[in-house]
Amino acid sequence: MLETGFVYSTIIDPLLGNLRKRLALEIEYGDTVIDIACGTGAQVLELSAKVKWVTGVDLSESMVSFANRKAEKQQLKNVSFVVGDATDLSYFYKQQFDVAILSMALHQFPLHLHKTILAEIKKIANKIIMLDYAVPLPKNYAGVGSKIAEFMAGAEHNRNFKSYTQAGGLATILPENGFTLQRSKHIGKGAFQLVRAQNHKA
Repeated sequence: MLETGFVYSTIIDPLLGNLRKRLALEIEYGDTVIDIACGTGAQVLELSAKVKWVTGVDLSESMVSFANRKAEKQQLKNVSFVVGDATDLSYFYKQQFDVAILSMALHQFPLHLHKTILAEIKKIANKIIMLDYAVPLPKNYAGVGSKIAEFMAGAEHNRNFKSYTQAGGLATILPENGFTLQRSKHIGKGAFQLVRAQNHKA
């Protein structure tokens, strides 16, 4: 049900508003940005007033349709949305973005896909900004609430979340896949980690 843009935007997006604003601070004015696994496009719309161009990519056609309708309603001219798979970004190989964003997404993918996704990102952007769960999660209400939310999201989703935490989270996964961490900060009562990283070869 959460694949429906309206439902997701009503229930989930409001909870992540402060996180989106914090992530937006990491983006420079005039950047070109790609937001991978963009969902309803809320982060893309948040960035539209700041960047030269921002593209959102999501596997869900319903999410992309929802995002396009919101962008059209706001008459945004520097925004686009594409239906696409994070494991195959070949549609964008002829482009080069200043920054790629992966926000609250990596933990949703099976562990064996992390390498493929990050390798694809390297082909279209040297810099990456990622926001995801901190590992370990704090033992406060934010950390406990995060675990409950992932459990409620379903068995497969929760299994991927557990694999992500067992792998060490962003601080381990990014360096293991060829990225150098430039800046890392825990936010949201310590339940989330915001990381700016760069391709080792960049």
